[in-house]
Amino acid sequence: MKALVMGTGGIGGYFGGLLAKAGHDVTVVARGAHLGALQANGLTVETTEGRAFTTPVTALSEIGPGASVDLILVTVKSYDIDEAIETIAPGVSEDTLLLTLMNGVDSGEQLAKRFGPERVLDGLVYIESFIKSPGVVAQVGGSRLVVFGNRNGANSQRETRFLQTFESAGWNVELSPTILGMLWRKLSFIGPLAALNTLTGLSSAVLCSSDECLTLIHDVTSEYVAVANADGAALPNELADTMAERMRGFSGTTSMLRDRIGGKRLETDAMVTSVVRRGRELGVPTPTTQTIDRLLAPMRKGGAQRLG
Repeated sequence: MKALVMGTGGIGGYFGGLLAKAGHDVTVVARGAHLGALQANGLTVETTEGRAFTTPVTALSEIGPGASVDLILVTVKSYDIDEAIETIAPGVSEDTLLLTLMNGVDSGEQLAKRFGPERVLDGLVYIESFIKSPGVVAQVGGSRLVVFGNRNGANSQRETRFLQTFESAGWNVELSPTILGMLWRKLSFIGPLAALNTLTGLSSAVLCSSDECLTLIHDVTSEYVAVANADGAALPNELADTMAERMRGFSGTTSMLRDRIGGKRLETDAMVTSVVRRGRELGVPTPTTQTIDRLLAPMRKGGAQRLG
């Protein structure tokens, strides 16, 4: 299989690296020092299982015309999706499948608008990974579970073949007939958590130690669930009641807070603003989420964002 990885960070580097290790022809798109190291030394992947490996990949900064591939993994940050679409366009043919493993629920729709829904699968992933140094991706936590599927639920032999390919490459992966619900379920957890963690700098355990904050968590999660169900996700209405318990079990900080501390751009549009926008379009009020979104607005573009 010929595969292209658009966004060779923690997610694309890890799963693309497994494909390359399994013998697939993998091309990765990267920039700067990371690109140079990938071209010179290949891709090194470190895992919590303690078995690091280095595999050769073709590393490019852009894709030339006529370079069609079988699979494109889209794993960029949400604010880079427009640029990513233009970059991958030369590699897309009528036989190409695009699998997005990005945050939120928007990226599949954005890819489908450009390339057609018949070429796009939505996916989500539970993993903690990052670029440790140029050419080196470290997986430091998470179940590494990928869940993917056709948004209309009509998974076919094509999706099953890709499931088998991913499994044989060592992915922890599932094919879902209800991927829209899975996407919204994850967003309804990680969106409020990332937003509040980023705004306050407090861990989930500390956030959940306050009755007032628990009420806030419940309110914002209820809005996410209401928008999700208006969008067709079919989530249980009581999901918001169990969210605090899930948050108590979350250790560490979210990537959004780490990006804020590092002065990087934040994925607030995919994680928070999108819920407000969809709520407005679907006639679902989101006053609490909108307030949180407005508080995040000054730090969206990055820069020096010191806490305290």
